[in-house]
Amino acid sequence: MAEFLQYTVNGLIAGSAYGLLALAMTLIYGILSVPNFALGAIYALGAFISFYVIQWLGPGYYLFSLIPVVLLAGILGIASERIVFRPLHDAPHAAGFIGALGLYSMMEGGWSVWFGPTWRSIVSPYNEIIIMMGSVSLTLQRLILLFVCLLFALGTYFLVFRTLTGKKIRASSENKDVARLLGVATNRMTSLTFVIGYALSGIGGALVAPTALVGSSMGLTPIIKSFIVVALGGLGSVTGAIVGGLILGLGENYGAAYISSMYKDIFSFGLFLMVLLLMPQGLYKR
Repeated sequence: MAEFLQYTVNGLIAGSAYGLLALAMTLIYGILSVPNFALGAIYALGAFISFYVIQWLGPGYYLFSLIPVVLLAGILGIASERIVFRPLHDAPHAAGFIGALGLYSMMEGGWSVWFGPTWRSIVSPYNEIIIMMGSVSLTLQRLILLFVCLLFALGTYFLVFRTLTGKKIRASSENKDVARLLGVATNRMTSLTFVIGYALSGIGGALVAPTALVGSSMGLTPIIKSFIVVALGGLGSVTGAIVGGLILGLGENYGAAYISSMYKDIFSFGLFLMVLLLMPQGLYKR
């Protein structure tokens, strides 16, 4: 029972990180109906920013690094929406998909050139603090990861479903033309959605960085899994992204613990295929 509880906590922590990145992808998918894989590069950028803040200011400023992460990610979100995706608004659907992949490739290549090909590790003071909760043990860093990811996920949910701005975002995602006739500044809502999505991705990378190695391609696997989460929870569903992330994290950890850790990634795709066969529309409707 003690091992099961430990695996459950580990799965919730991993799933919260997946859910945060999937939430970012879901928000942008709701506006463009295109999975923006460039968020994987923003995830890596968040980790790099956190790394350099710690290098320059010291480990005690780790949480402070989230501020420049949000600012820079938001700026890149506005730039990519206006330069890459807005001109493709009336283009065939495949154009946006190709544009997202191209943007990811450009960003990943840029990080490799600017930051170098070497993989780095982040020294966080919270990695050394062990917390015991009965038979379950975890580092303070992983507890912060779980808490902050869930906090931002719930905050985003509240913004989308409980505020006037959220209503405008949802109206823009449903039908831009009708929303524009009703006085909604749809271009502004699209830019805002990109800012939120890119900020969430950067925060996810900065939170995960101390528990993993930091490199230019570190966002590739997480963004693929976040797309699995989006499809698992239901395309365009905010609730589905959060719940789907937790389900995927639990499924991976249970499979790795009770079967083999060598096949951890296979469990993700197996769960994805099973849901597609049984519930093609996902767990939640948009």
